[in-house]
Amino acid sequence: MNVAITPHAGPVTAPAADATRRTTWHPGAWILWSSFAGLCAFVTTDPVYLLLLWAVAWFVYTTHRVSEPTAASFRLFLIAGVVTLVLRTTLVVFGTIDLSSTAYAALEGLRLATILVVFGTFNAVTDPFGIVRLAPRRFHEPALAAALALSISPRMVSAVQRVREAQRLRGIRVAPLRSVPALAVPVLETGMEEALTLAESMDARGHGRGMRTRYRPQPWTAATILVVGSAATAFAMFLWASAAGWAELHPPTAPLGWPEAHPALLAAIALLAVPGFLRPGTASGHAERR
Repeated sequence: MNVAITPHAGPVTAPAADATRRTTWHPGAWILWSSFAGLCAFVTTDPVYLLLLWAVAWFVYTTHRVSEPTAASFRLFLIAGVVTLVLRTTLVVFGTIDLSSTAYAALEGLRLATILVVFGTFNAVTDPFGIVRLAPRRFHEPALAAALALSISPRMVSAVQRVREAQRLRGIRVAPLRSVPALAVPVLETGMEEALTLAESMDARGHGRGMRTRYRPQPWTAATILVVGSAATAFAMFLWASAAGWAELHPPTAPLGWPEAHPALLAAIALLAVPGFLRPGTASGHAERR
């Protein structure tokens, strides 16, 4: 089983080429973009803005997504967002059930779901181990833990695909709902094996010992600066609206009112879609020329 610590270590294989393509943009740009987009969702419960953020997240994902299983991790977060929305809305059964309380719970659930979808986009378009390279030495261990946490979703998708493929080759046909127990044990076993292999790889590469060096540090380009600047502007607009009150960010639920959409905030959400219009080049070809 091949587990790579960095996308540049060793010969360039198909997975390594995928990882290289994911890092054509500086990982810090994706961190800041997703943070500002998530904060925009955090300060509002207006369904117009939140659903537009879903559309922006999908647009950016379709432009910068990579091959499976990393791309499939976005669908997991999308499903998790829908489940969160449903569960948060159904919690009203433990209190007073009326139209106002149900609408309030649904809007809160939609806000949480939007944050999950934005995080799913970040998880699907960036290299988790790029965070390790960005972190200072004293924060290397927390950054590595964060990178491993971000890679859980793609690893789980890959493990499920391999197990299901093995079941099909053996002629085992299981219904979707009944397949959960049959998948649980092999997927957990695969996860433990990959964790052990990763630990051995880290120990063999002397993780945590001596000085760290950087191999071909990722540069900040005009595109990444534009992405971060537009996302920061979008969040500044939402923060200004929240502090000054010149736009409605929380539609009334008692009595139930129709949500409003301010043109300035619609333009701010459009700024978050800037990455979708900027297609990064293939870094592997650049690396080969160098």
